[in-house]
Amino acid sequence: MPNIIESPFKSISILYRKSHMWLNNCCLQHNLTAAQAVVILIICDFKQLTQDEITKRLALDKSVIAKTVTKLVELGFLTRTTNAKDKRTFDIQPTEKSWEVYPFIKEEIEATFQRMTQRMTEKERAEFKRLLSMAAEASIDQED
Repeated sequence: MPNIIESPFKSISILYRKSHMWLNNCCLQHNLTAAQAVVILIICDFKQLTQDEITKRLALDKSVIAKTVTKLVELGFLTRTTNAKDKRTFDIQPTEKSWEVYPFIKEEIEATFQRMTQRMTEKERAEFKRLLSMAAEASIDQED
């Protein structure tokens, strides 16, 4: 098969689309989307975050995070309380329902990563993961 992916941007786009398709499919059994699963993952990883912190860590639009958090609160996966120091800010915490699905989400994200890196050696996979993290951190650190 000829190399049709000559641009890193095309590669990133394909990886994003395919990983979300795979994650969407496996999360259906929990009535979750890939986007919702990623929010649950980050909330469980940190135990509590504000909506602004979620927005920054995932580099998504505030309104997207607000809608996703609202839906996850309605579904019983998250709780949202007013921040004690700043009444305009909400603290988001996982519920027991999130903790129950958290190991599944972690496993499926790892399976998705294994799937997209199946042609790599373990050393290449580790280096790829390191480089992805470095690029993501640099992107998050830059002002829009």
